[in-house]
Amino acid sequence: MNGFIGKKNPELEFERIQILFAYVKAGYIGVASAIAMLYFIAAEYASPQMARYWLLAVAVANIPRGVVSFLFGRRKRAGRITPGNIRYWDVCMSISSVFAYAGFAAAIFLPYGEHAGTATVLCAFAFMTLSTGGVLVVSTSMPQILSYLSLVIFAIVVRFLFLPETIYSILAIILLFGYLQILKLTIRQHRILIENISLKIENKNSSLVDPLTQLANRRRLALHTEKLVPAARRSGEPFCLIILDIDDFKIYNDTHGHAAGDRVLTEVADTLRSCSREQDLVVRYGGEEFLVVLPQTALPDAARIAERILATTKTRTDVTASAGVAGFSQHSESFEHVLAEADEALYQAKSAGRDRFVVAHDVIEEPAPARVSMAHPAATRT
Repeated sequence: MNGFIGKKNPELEFERIQILFAYVKAGYIGVASAIAMLYFIAAEYASPQMARYWLLAVAVANIPRGVVSFLFGRRKRAGRITPGNIRYWDVCMSISSVFAYAGFAAAIFLPYGEHAGTATVLCAFAFMTLSTGGVLVVSTSMPQILSYLSLVIFAIVVRFLFLPETIYSILAIILLFGYLQILKLTIRQHRILIENISLKIENKNSSLVDPLTQLANRRRLALHTEKLVPAARRSGEPFCLIILDIDDFKIYNDTHGHAAGDRVLTEVADTLRSCSREQDLVVRYGGEEFLVVLPQTALPDAARIAERILATTKTRTDVTASAGVAGFSQHSESFEHVLAEADEALYQAKSAGRDRFVVAHDVIEEPAPARVSMAHPAATRT
């Protein structure tokens, strides 16, 4: 777990930022309540016209945050949010939130005239009430916690210090002390939350990873495809599968021993990782068989990746491999249908002499690596 906490872990960041956006969406009810409360204070102690101006300013200031939240949700439903790009959305949310928080804090500096003391105390009460829920809403993002608390608390403190009565200066000091205590507790709460996310990821990974190769297992594949196929249907973008089988692995295993066989399996797994992209899922599908899921990829690109995998396998290891490539389209019945096509292509590659790949419905001649075909998952290939 220390590895998760000590440095930026892509999987932890992915989970943390997804939680942030889920909380932010739920927090809009609290935001609406706070706006209503502050509008009432502005209308009662400044003027109705000034309250409307402030309301308009707050609405405009919250537009960037709302747009970021909306676009994130839309792309997440389309399957376009990945560990590789989710940090961008975290930064966008943090920056846009500063404008929203500044809009709220502006209520402190409205011209309340002789009612400035009463209005400021009421605003402080509203902000402190909002902050208890607001900190929980953005509890996975320290930059947002700091910007919210700092903008709101310091705005109130400054306003108190400009009021002539001594009582307000005392309130400002008390508020600063409270700010430091809230900050300390918030940092502690944030760390506990991150540790819990780390534990959740570690527990999940232990059941989703093949222990020998450290690749995804079939359970991870099933979870992945639950979202992959609906996202592909919505977006209209294809995905492809490469199923790969080590040639004559049983003979190699019997000749060199199981330890050497395990070493070859890990070497092939490392080769698949190095030849695949960040968004791809590499799976140990069973025995000496591997599967690569290529989202947002057309068949010609998948064929080039398969060719690179087979060539690299031949260079880096003592074995060769055969592979089958198939693609999902809007006419495909299911993930299993694409898998069956890739399996049949792998079978063709094996029948054609091995050390090659076959693209489903389109056999491509290549000297060394040829096109792969998918065979039956339960069958053992040699």
